[in-house]
Amino acid sequence: MKKTWSFLLANLFGLLSLTGCSSSAAVVPTSIPSATPQAAPGNKILPTPVSPGKTIIYNDLQVTMDQAEITDSYLTEYGSNREPTGNNKFLWVHIILINISQNEQSLPDAEHFSALFATSEFKPAYGHRKDHTDYTTLIEVINQGDEVDAWLRFDIPTDAELADLTFAFLPESTQVSFGFSSNEYFWADHPIYLWTCVP
Repeated sequence: MKKTWSFLLANLFGLLSLTGCSSSAAVVPTSIPSATPQAAPGNKILPTPVSPGKTIIYNDLQVTMDQAEITDSYLTEYGSNREPTGNNKFLWVHIILINISQNEQSLPDAEHFSALFATSEFKPAYGHRKDHTDYTTLIEVINQGDEVDAWLRFDIPTDAELADLTFAFLPESTQVSFGFSSNEYFWADHPIYLWTCVP
């Protein structure tokens, strides 16, 4: 009887060892080197701009770039004439925002808008042009169904013309990030909406 038990235990132990070896061999994958290296992703490609008057919708905020114009000076709401500094002139961009959500929304900060000239990016500056509502003076919250419109002022180089300029709305970032790969910089892949400055 002892021999039978010993025989059964030895066979059972051998069987378990064999199964353990074969299953562990099957679980370990063989690493095979890739035949071709993966190509590095390219630089950010900007979307095609739409024409003035076209509307985009971002998070239930309807944004329209209505028109753009360039001036060499302007009359302030205080009655004084304002001249640009250096070799600059003024770009004015009129935008319309409508809250189409069921709740009030915060308006984007002015830094979420840019004017682009080739690979140069310009941010809005304090304006207060007479008879033109300045974007920076708007209240920060827009109620459900409300519409606001205002102007953004940019200081641009004197050699920039409307046909050379693009207006950008960057709802989740503050710069366009020319030439940056989205896998290297987390902010390089945020949404960008573009308008041409001429129809």
